Amino acid sequence: MLKKIVGTAGTRLLNALVNLAILFLITNHIGKEGLGVIGLILLDVGIIQLVIDLVAGSALIYYASRETTGKLLLPAYFWIAIVNVFFYLVFQLLNFSLPVLYSTVVPRGAGSAIIGLAVINALMLTHYNLLLGREKIKAYNTIFTMQVLVVLVVFLVHLFYLREKTFGAYIHSLYVGYFVAAVISFFSMLRGSGSWSMRHWLVTTRRVVQYGIVTQIANVLHIGNKRFSFYIIKRFMGLPPLGVYTAGAQLTEGLRLIGQSISIVQFATLSNTTDKSYAARLTIRLMKFTLLLTFMAVLILVLLPESFYTWVFSKAFTGVKPVILILSPGVLALAANAIFSHYFSGLGNPKVNLWSNVIGFIFTVVLAFALIPLLGINGAAVTASVSYLSTVVYQYVIFKKQTGTRPGDWIPRRQDFRDFRVLIRGAFLR
Repeated sequence: MLKKIVGTAGTRLLNALVNLAILFLITNHIGKEGLGVIGLILLDVGIIQLVIDLVAGSALIYYASRETTGKLLLPAYFWIAIVNVFFYLVFQLLNFSLPVLYSTVVPRGAGSAIIGLAVINALMLTHYNLLLGREKIKAYNTIFTMQVLVVLVVFLVHLFYLREKTFGAYIHSLYVGYFVAAVISFFSMLRGSGSWSMRHWLVTTRRVVQYGIVTQIANVLHIGNKRFSFYIIKRFMGLPPLGVYTAGAQLTEGLRLIGQSISIVQFATLSNTTDKSYAARLTIRLMKFTLLLTFMAVLILVLLPESFYTWVFSKAFTGVKPVILILSPGVLALAANAIFSHYFSGLGNPKVNLWSNVIGFIFTVVLAFALIPLLGINGAAVTASVSYLSTVVYQYVIFKKQTGTRPGDWIPRRQDFRDFRVLIRGAFLR
């Protein structure tokens, strides 16, 4: 498992570096308003994906080892088509009847791009989920790496060969990267996929929805906790401040790669076990390493002077350092949230994640309307950190109640560091 974690962490690290390079290119060649538009487009695509995930989300990881490929994949494709047609009609209706709300949610002229990107992204993620569910971690990491590199290369071509310095250049790069990954992951998924029987597919789909509905409501609230402030900033302050906040959020949240890398493998492992005692011990061990490594990475961002950020992103992004400082506690909370969330989901108990995100979303809504008009983007950062911390506190309380762990169990010990060093070294040597 550690070997898979190391491979996934390496993939996520590469993704973070590529995203940092892309962020540098956007801030220096497209500007903060363009970054604000990109942030809204990706948020809208993410919201559509949340609905798609009801049938094609993490439930596929859970059921991939329990059901045939055909009973999972074909209903997912059908659902992707239905959801995107629905959102296309919703966009048209909003544009006609509520133009102010539509312009707040959808950047001008980006409606069709959002739908197209959502379709390709959904196909790609569906294939990824089935690969992870069958613990084909190496194939997933390879394709994911290819995806992010294709996005970077195509974006560079747009900027320096085609001289196209608009947000559309980056969106087109995402189209190409997602499409390449969707096709390759499809054929990778076919290898060793087993039976394609569709017998009793409706029963399987019902189970997937029953599992997924709680998870997806939790994910909707989780995205709301992270991104609801985007719409409030856009409404009260406009696109340029949103671009500055997006830069700060992307930098800090990029450190989630540590928790994501570990929790992806954790979820795939726990989905294939029924030993709750093992699951609890594994979660505690992985939590220690996740928080320690994330803290070290956060410390680096905090210690860098603001002059460094304005040098990298241009002077137009003055004010991004305070956002990073305020978001730092929230980043640590997000790392812990990833481990807790995959523990509860991996054991088939996603309702805990739902209620934790309900609590976080309450904080988000109340604080966003109170602090953003008063403190601007710094108010949005305070809102995010408080929301993230509240979700983790709730998850910790429930985990402690269910497993009987004591506060001392979470303290890193010398043996933890020794074991981790040995396992990592062994993973690399293998």
